[in-house]
Amino acid sequence: MQIRSFKLRVADRHVRVVPKTDAEGCPFAGPGVDLRGERAEQALAAAGPLFEALASFEPGVVLRSLSFDFERERLLATLESTTPDTDPRPRVVRIDGGPALRTFLPLAATLATSLAALAAPVLAERPKDPVEE
Repeated sequence: MQIRSFKLRVADRHVRVVPKTDAEGCPFAGPGVDLRGERAEQALAAAGPLFEALASFEPGVVLRSLSFDFERERLLATLESTTPDTDPRPRVVRIDGGPALRTFLPLAATLATSLAALAAPVLAERPKDPVEE
């Protein structure tokens, strides 16, 4: 299974994985796969190097969520405000292509492999579409 995109909701301890292909390599159709509980914790732990790379740009940053879209070549991150007394709104970082994204791409690709392994059993548990049978 290849991954089209993922969203790591760190604050909510929830991960959403959207496959590009299914286990047989066919184009994926359907809703994304939600990882919760132990699978979400494993996914977030596997994302450690990606989180560290983001924090290297701004040490001390508190990450709320991070999404990565391989087709659009886009990283979006929501960060806790660094000035909560004057402006409590979260900040958004968006990186579209270019050299900055190339820093994150190998880390995201490695994470996608882990996410595919975590999402596969959840996807296998879904009821089959009667049209497919």
